[in-house]
Amino acid sequence: MAELFVPKIIDVLGDVAVKQFGEKVNLVMGVEEEVSNISSKLTTIEKVLHDAERRRLKDRSVGIWLEKLEDTTYEMDDVLDEWNFKIHRAKNERTNQNARMQPTLRNKVRSFIPSLCSCLKQVPVRSGIAQKIKKINERLELTLKEADQFKFITSGGIPNSHDFQRIMTTSIIDESEVYGRESDKEALLNQVLSESSSQGRYEVQVISVVGAGGSGKTTLAQLLFNDDRVKNHFELKKWVCVSDPFDEKRIARAILESPGKSSDLSELDPLLQLLKETFSGKRFLLVLDDVWTEDDSKWKPFQHALKDGAPRSVILVTTRSHRVATVVGSTDTHGLGMISHSDCWLIMQRIAFAKQSGDLCKKVERIGQKIAEKCKGLPLAAKTMGSLLRFKDTEQQWQNVLDSEIWQLEEAAVDLFPHLYLSYNELSPELKRCFSYCAVFPKDHEIDVEEELIRLWIAQGYVRPNRRGEHLELVGLEYFNNLAMRSFFQEIQNVEDYDGFHEYLKCKMHDIVHDFAQFLTKNECRALGGVGRNSSSERARHLTILKGTEEEMFSSRVVDFGRLRSFLAFLFERVVVPQNLFCSLKCARTLVLCNCELVEIPAEIGRLIHLRHLDLSMNPFVTLPEAICDLYYLETLDINHCKKLSCLPQRIKGLVHLRHLFNHVADELRQIPQGLWKLTSLCSLTRFIVRSNSDDLAILKDLNQLERLHIVIEGEVDFGSAELGKKINIRKMSLFFSFEAHFIETPSCIESVEPPPHLERLALIGYPGTQLPSWLVTKSHANNLTKLIIDRPRNISSLLALWKLSSLEKLILYRVEELEYLGKEFFGVTKALHENSRDALDTLSNSESSFSSEAVAFPNLRKLHFRHVLNWTNWEDLSEDDEKVAVSIMPCLEELKIWNSEKLKMLPHRILRKIPSLKILDIRRCSKLRDRYSDKTGDDWIKISYIPRVHISDKC
Repeated sequence: MAELFVPKIIDVLGDVAVKQFGEKVNLVMGVEEEVSNISSKLTTIEKVLHDAERRRLKDRSVGIWLEKLEDTTYEMDDVLDEWNFKIHRAKNERTNQNARMQPTLRNKVRSFIPSLCSCLKQVPVRSGIAQKIKKINERLELTLKEADQFKFITSGGIPNSHDFQRIMTTSIIDESEVYGRESDKEALLNQVLSESSSQGRYEVQVISVVGAGGSGKTTLAQLLFNDDRVKNHFELKKWVCVSDPFDEKRIARAILESPGKSSDLSELDPLLQLLKETFSGKRFLLVLDDVWTEDDSKWKPFQHALKDGAPRSVILVTTRSHRVATVVGSTDTHGLGMISHSDCWLIMQRIAFAKQSGDLCKKVERIGQKIAEKCKGLPLAAKTMGSLLRFKDTEQQWQNVLDSEIWQLEEAAVDLFPHLYLSYNELSPELKRCFSYCAVFPKDHEIDVEEELIRLWIAQGYVRPNRRGEHLELVGLEYFNNLAMRSFFQEIQNVEDYDGFHEYLKCKMHDIVHDFAQFLTKNECRALGGVGRNSSSERARHLTILKGTEEEMFSSRVVDFGRLRSFLAFLFERVVVPQNLFCSLKCARTLVLCNCELVEIPAEIGRLIHLRHLDLSMNPFVTLPEAICDLYYLETLDINHCKKLSCLPQRIKGLVHLRHLFNHVADELRQIPQGLWKLTSLCSLTRFIVRSNSDDLAILKDLNQLERLHIVIEGEVDFGSAELGKKINIRKMSLFFSFEAHFIETPSCIESVEPPPHLERLALIGYPGTQLPSWLVTKSHANNLTKLIIDRPRNISSLLALWKLSSLEKLILYRVEELEYLGKEFFGVTKALHENSRDALDTLSNSESSFSSEAVAFPNLRKLHFRHVLNWTNWEDLSEDDEKVAVSIMPCLEELKIWNSEKLKMLPHRILRKIPSLKILDIRRCSKLRDRYSDKTGDDWIKISYIPRVHISDKC
């Protein structure tokens, strides 16, 4: 997308030229004028790109012009990469050469010949890059001349017009044509007619209906607006289609208009004054359909003008964006999901069979039902497919529709995608490109947002920081949230590993939204394998392989490999990757060969100088070639679950831009090269082995950008050399004490740890001491700790003082084998608590706050999990005296899970009663608890029945 890349190239072009001058490396000589001309031309082109992008879908000639420009920008991006890389290499060669030189005349004379040879070798390099720049300049000149014929409007002069006209909605509806919205209608009616709104702090409710384009938001609002219960409930009802742009005066007039009467006021202020007078004291329903603006200043005047309506008045807003729902100050939000496949079929057949004979209807019913499934519950898609099928009068024609992807059906795309394009057109160039790139994923693929999606965006150069030094991952997450708020993603959820330490943000794309992304990138994205996925394009930049033979996958007939910037293999079978693949992918930024049974990584991989993201996870190779260290731009190296890999390349210090080294579950990887200490950009290191009596931890001393660190400890070590206390960026850390290693009873090395000051998540695995490290609860650093996992400690039988962790939100105790008795001290009920109780109660009598921090146990804990605590038999409850002083215990706890504790006999009922926030009690494979508390049959069921969600099961 030229609108994204042109500004980037302008910036980088200047940076590289300045860098060459600063490093005194003359790789490209005499091209200052060429570079200046390119910058000038790109600046001129940049001014018309918005108008060109706006017109590309409707004007094929504009689309072709943009495609040529995109080819040029891609080529320029590659040249700048190459130029910058060779500046770096020349600088290193000069540094290494100087280091080898000795201050003797003989060495000076000897060094003259190789130096001269080195200079002569650089001559073709200079001319090569310069020649490429010259050709690009010539092509840009031609591009500018061709642009004249289109009469593009420059930025700032583009009128308020849109490629696809927005439909102005009305309140009128034929209810007989609506299917699958009965429950949504009733739920929304309950909100709109609710008596509770008049008792709260809101005189006027604002209820938002939020859903994807085409999901039926307007239909639902129409159903409600025309319901007899609504007609009888409100004194005044108004329907206004807001759409975009948000024209305040037009909207105000539309609200005030009534049959046979319209306002002749022309200024906004008197219109709003009249609005205030008209609605003041009246119970009203105002439907604002299709709201897009996220500008709070445009909404506020209306909010103030309508706030004096009678109690139980309602403003109903329909929108595609959760951001809009927030801006309008929603008191309630109704998320609109999809309808069933059967309801889609009802919509389709009503339209498709309007002019068809009964015989055809019977023949194609089975095919039609399968086509309805492809609509994935989106009413607009069902209507569109019904309209398309209305003119298909043979069984074969219906079958052809079923066998095709929706995005490939031109007739369907004309009606369906313009509706989605309205949401797309509101996005910035960066967000447009990030969204359309999602076409590389298979349909229904569960996307790992942070570890997969955002890193791929970064690798392609789509994520641009707002200021220098801003973390690209945070910017990428902001991009994702922006797209998610506009309903481009669905099924967004936080999931975690079984051990509870690693949390992942997952999402999916609705099939129709995915079809739209494929439609936008049909000339750029090529897919191989899967039904309907084999699309062909000579201009492909991104190749996704789902399945296929090796001959198909790596054949030059598939695509031009030399153009590819992404090669993604989603395979689960052994693949022999030919060496010439690594020679061919000369422009690739992303290479994913995950779980492909690769037994060898060829040295030719070092030729992929543009590579940013390399995923070789879950492969059985034993070594990585040293040539991989030539990947100057590499930012992510994923070798997770490469269980046979024994060592990292010795020249790893060459990966100067590496930010993420994922080597989790690489069990044989025991050799960490000393050069790792030079990777000062490293943010993630997911497995670092520290051997007994070694100085391995000193490698970490200068890695101050680390955010995530997992250390495997194989004996007594000196943590001081790692200087963890100075690593202000570390948020996640796990310390794994090898079960094969011998530790003394109290590991002094752990007591000497200076924990990272902003540590938020900590896992202690296999901890060998009898007491938890004192710094865990005594140092101020621990105030930031929000998640703590204690997994398989060897000698710990009590868990005193953890209750002091004031910021802790989640605590997981896993396989604490020595724990047989959990005392009330775990909750901070101690002698000190009794002594402090009088002061605490005095504090409570003078304020709304709970106990002081010394008296409140786990003040922010929300989730408490006990897993596989096999010898735990007794959980001490409060006594009557304790109840009098224990004013607050875990005041925020919402979830208590107890799994695989077969010996535990009883729950602490008085303690649980002290936790009114508790919503979930999950008990699994705890036979004695099951017998005691089983639903309606256990003797003590009544003691926990007040908890909203109780789950007791024999299965984990």
